[in-house]
Amino acid sequence: MNGTQNTRLDCQVLVVGAGPTGLVLAADLLARGVSTRIIDKGDGVNLETRAIAIHARALEVLDLMGLAERFVDYGQAVRWFSFYTDGKPRVSLDLARNGTRFPFMLDIPQHQTETLLRARVAELGGTIEDGTELTALADEPAGVIARTRDADGQPRVITAGYAVGCDGAHSRVRHELGLPFRGHPYPQDWLLADVRLDWARPENTVHAFFRADGTPLICFPMRRHRWRLVVPFAGDRTSGPPDLAEIQQLVDQRAPEPVVASEPTWLASFNCHRRSTDVYRHGHVLLAGDAVHIHTPAGGQGMNTGITDAHNLGWKLALVADGRAGDQLLDTYGAEREPVAEQVLGLTHTLVRFGTMTHPVKRALRDAIVPAAARVGPVHRRAVRRWTQVNVAYPASSLTKTDRGPGRPRPGQRVPDIEVLTAQGPSRLFTVLRRGRHVIVVTGADTDRVLAHPALTPYRDLFEVVACGFPDARAFRSTHAGSVFLVRPDGYLAACARPDKPETVLGYLHELSRSGIGASSDSVPDRRAADDLAAGVAS
Repeated sequence: MNGTQNTRLDCQVLVVGAGPTGLVLAADLLARGVSTRIIDKGDGVNLETRAIAIHARALEVLDLMGLAERFVDYGQAVRWFSFYTDGKPRVSLDLARNGTRFPFMLDIPQHQTETLLRARVAELGGTIEDGTELTALADEPAGVIARTRDADGQPRVITAGYAVGCDGAHSRVRHELGLPFRGHPYPQDWLLADVRLDWARPENTVHAFFRADGTPLICFPMRRHRWRLVVPFAGDRTSGPPDLAEIQQLVDQRAPEPVVASEPTWLASFNCHRRSTDVYRHGHVLLAGDAVHIHTPAGGQGMNTGITDAHNLGWKLALVADGRAGDQLLDTYGAEREPVAEQVLGLTHTLVRFGTMTHPVKRALRDAIVPAAARVGPVHRRAVRRWTQVNVAYPASSLTKTDRGPGRPRPGQRVPDIEVLTAQGPSRLFTVLRRGRHVIVVTGADTDRVLAHPALTPYRDLFEVVACGFPDARAFRSTHAGSVFLVRPDGYLAACARPDKPETVLGYLHELSRSGIGASSDSVPDRRAADDLAAGVAS
């Protein structure tokens, strides 16, 4: 939207929901200079610990935002994910095999995650409007009209170019769009408990105990000898949160050794569902995180998927909201993220099925095959990278320009945080990406030569150029004398080319800027549409 049109709107983007997904998106947009408002019907940071696991790819996202070290300072690093059947160790996944600079999973309470993200939003000049509930949402040709009720019960109206529903499983935004949330519930309650455990098991390991009767117990370490207990299928019980006595009874039944649970700080009961919608975008309205997909907490995937949803959307929405790309660019968000959600839903469902097996033959096969497969190095690494979402790639995306060059990384893949050489000196790729633009990485050629290419001149505001640092050159092997790699702002490889033949890179930049990926003549609302939006507010 151009400047004149922006003056007619309260903001370029309205983010509904201030959980981790909404906060990551808001911080990403604010860092890119996008006028953003964040509303949440809650009264501030939820003091419940809720989601605690942050996997390697989500840590990379936080690193791209300049926040990873803050999180590591507050969290418990977890190296191993160990599985036991009938008390006997079967498999230990080594999370250090994830291929990133973060060789661990970080366990950190969700309220601390939200506190850190809220602080970042405040640093960027954003304000979270707590106690503000969305009551209605209308998608108009020039943007959206959001009707809200503030903390004092007063009705308000917010006009925005785009709205993003990050408002959880019971999303009001999804409800306003009339979208189905297909799937099924799991039987019986799931219980969560944050307690102190009196045992000697290592605190750098998640311990998952599976029993012959199909009743698991999963224990996530937190700091200072505290543990998150996940107790699926709690059986027939009175509805509502458990007390410590009920948790102790279940621990006595499911743990392979006597262990005392004490000092509870959070006890919760909930029903698990496996549900999703296949609509990530409807006009000027988008959905992210639990608003578009929910599943069991098995494997700690939910918050991580929401964070990476937000990061995939943020840079695209910023380009579109500023009128530098057509709004069809936003269609790539759902096209890329829906297959990821399907994989995550499949993984969590498989983990539940594997952990609750009761048939003796199936259990025997599981206990024989899975450990044998995990001892094969490549299989182990693939499992870890899938678990930690490091293997997420977008090879079929319309944003990905295929390349058949031998020895080169494949477009659509995540790019590792390699050492690079900038005009200011040595750095790392993720540090350069923090500035919010595409990055061209050059190997075996002079960066000035690439910068001087006249065909790149029209797109100079979209990218910067760095050279591949020597120690990490193996990450970009090429049989050519030199190569050019175009990396998206979210750290995925978009295109490859040779310095003297940059047509593939140029094609991507041309389509992005004109949004042949892309653009339509009505991607930026005209004055008449803006007037219609104003009239809609008045009505």
